[in-house]
Amino acid sequence: MAHRRLILRERVTAIIGSAILFVLVAASYYYSIQVEIAGLKYIPSESSPDFTARNVTLTDFDETGTADRRLFAEDVAHFSDERMRAQAVRFVTLDPSKLQLALSAREAWSDDGLETVDLSGAVTLTRAAGPQEPDLFLQTEALKGYLDTYRFESVLPVFMRRGNDTTESAKGMVYDNVGHTLELRDRVRTVLHPQNFQQPTELRP
Repeated sequence: MAHRRLILRERVTAIIGSAILFVLVAASYYYSIQVEIAGLKYIPSESSPDFTARNVTLTDFDETGTADRRLFAEDVAHFSDERMRAQAVRFVTLDPSKLQLALSAREAWSDDGLETVDLSGAVTLTRAAGPQEPDLFLQTEALKGYLDTYRFESVLPVFMRRGNDTTESAKGMVYDNVGHTLELRDRVRTVLHPQNFQQPTELRP
């Protein structure tokens, strides 16, 4: 009987020791995994966006909280390094104190958080008419825009319509929307259309 008790006690001791050893090994493994997880960092891929969206409307506000400009796009892909790609894009200014400017293109991309934007595919730029100047329409296949200064450049052929007059340029243009200046480059061809002025009607008693 005493011998059996001794054997049973040894077995129980061995089982308890094994259980303690298992717990220690499991705890050590758990904490090692936690340390590895805590040390993990998200490393974004340069070739894949961090988010995509469809039918997007982005509104930019000035320092007073007033809506300043708005961007519409059918598809947008944004990358972690501030690059952005968009399809079927339309951009409009909203400041009521200035002549409205509108841009549209099949594709647009920016590598610096929309400080500059490159547009391609059926690019159009329109500026509304003002009290002292007619409306302006520009069309080309590629355009680079500096949105902080509203300066736009193209090195491809450009078609321009200002009021009724039309102009074509073979090698692009530089347009400053703030200064309202336009520089056309190489082989510029302009067609001027005379305005029709209505003679005042003489009133007789």
